[in-house]
Amino acid sequence: MTVREVVPAPESPSRQLMRELARDLENVSNFNADLRKVRAYERKLFYENLDRIERESEAAHTAALDEAAAYHDSLREEAEATLRTHILAEEVERMRRQEAVRKEKELIERIRREEAERLRREREEAALAEAERKAKEEAAKKAAEEAERARKAALEEKERQEREQRERAEAERRKQAEDAKKAQLEAEQKAKAQELRKVGAAGLTAEEARIQDRYVELHKTLKEMREWLRVNVKDNPPVKQAMGDMRRAIKKCVGQLRDGKGANKAQTQQIRAELEKACKITEPTVDIRQFIAFPPAEIAQTEHRVPAMLIYGLNMLAKALISALIAEASINPDHAEPIGIVAAQIFSMDIFMFRGIPMSDILLAKYRVVCPALWGSTGNEKTESGRRALGWWREEAGGPFVSEQAHMDRMTALGAGFSALTLRNFGKTQRKNPFPNTIFWTSLQKILSIPPADMQDTHVALLQAMLRSSSARILGFFGQVGLALLRRAIIDLPAALPRQTMNVNQLKLLKETYQRDRSLVI
Repeated sequence: MTVREVVPAPESPSRQLMRELARDLENVSNFNADLRKVRAYERKLFYENLDRIERESEAAHTAALDEAAAYHDSLREEAEATLRTHILAEEVERMRRQEAVRKEKELIERIRREEAERLRREREEAALAEAERKAKEEAAKKAAEEAERARKAALEEKERQEREQRERAEAERRKQAEDAKKAQLEAEQKAKAQELRKVGAAGLTAEEARIQDRYVELHKTLKEMREWLRVNVKDNPPVKQAMGDMRRAIKKCVGQLRDGKGANKAQTQQIRAELEKACKITEPTVDIRQFIAFPPAEIAQTEHRVPAMLIYGLNMLAKALISALIAEASINPDHAEPIGIVAAQIFSMDIFMFRGIPMSDILLAKYRVVCPALWGSTGNEKTESGRRALGWWREEAGGPFVSEQAHMDRMTALGAGFSALTLRNFGKTQRKNPFPNTIFWTSLQKILSIPPADMQDTHVALLQAMLRSSSARILGFFGQVGLALLRRAIIDLPAALPRQTMNVNQLKLLKETYQRDRSLVI
């Protein structure tokens, strides 16, 4: 059987070319895949090499740090050991010094005791010897002293009789002078009453006018007393020196007063000390009745002599307090508070009272002269007589009046000072209030009783200063009546005044001030 060989048909050149191209592309793809594997392997080796280098470097650094830390720990332990040794040595040295000091003190104390004992024995021996000597001398002098005492007794009796004769003559002379002064004062009071009616003070009752006249008279008496005392002590250098020292010390202390609780303790103590010194200067003397505005019957009927230096010192204190008020409180009314506190403290001290009566009339008399409007005096500010009635100050005696602004500043200071004086709370002390709260109420009532048509800016400025920081005290002392008074002063009165001046507006603003600062709604 014949086998026939099947010969495949030859491929076309294009097919062969395609197959070769496909084979070449496959080889290229395989090559690229192998190349990527090679590169991935190289990259893996590269990063593994970097990691190894980094681990080796980190291990080296860590070993170096551990070595440094161990070195530092050893240094620290060595330093701590040295410090402990030093501290221990210092403590041992300190204890040694303390022991040495203790032993030295014991030695000194023992020596001191021995020396004191020796001195005591010597003093006792000397005292015994001195007593024996004095006893001998006493026996020798006794006869001579008896004769001398008899001679002195005769001389003293003669001097006593002469002194009583002089005192009787002086009492007669004073009585005549007082009678003449009384007649003169009565004439002056009549003239003043007529002048008061001319300047618009006719609204005052006869009793109120009498009270004002008495304070004016007291102020004049104080001025005369000062001049009399200056003349009287010319031939007494110690008293003259004490007089000047006391005046300067009081003015200095008052000038140093400042705000703050306890801030003026030293000044108050020094003023008290100066006045206590004055109490001990027993000559010359004055009749206390002249310096109490309205003495009770048991005092008014009999002459009572007191040291003139005490009255002079209280007068100097009153003048200094008023001057400080005008100088300080006209700038800041709050500065009146320490002045009022010191005045109340000094005038309430028993040592400066006479039989329980404070000598505060000395200060009130000065206040009445510088600010009569507080006592209800009124007048037209546009006229000279009205200004005099209201206490409008002059630049100098007989000179022109001060400016309106200066006058209002004075009234602000004096109004604030009057409140600081007369609204002090003595409820927690046994002392007697030298400036009773009724004085404040009476003054405010007199001002508010002035008809609106006659009300002057002086009165309004005084009201504003008196009430500015006093609402809490007014309510505390007077309760609901005080609240009604505040309403009358800061709401009703300004609405009724015909002129709405700056002082009136400031008075009205107190309503907002109370509400804002004190939560007090009126």
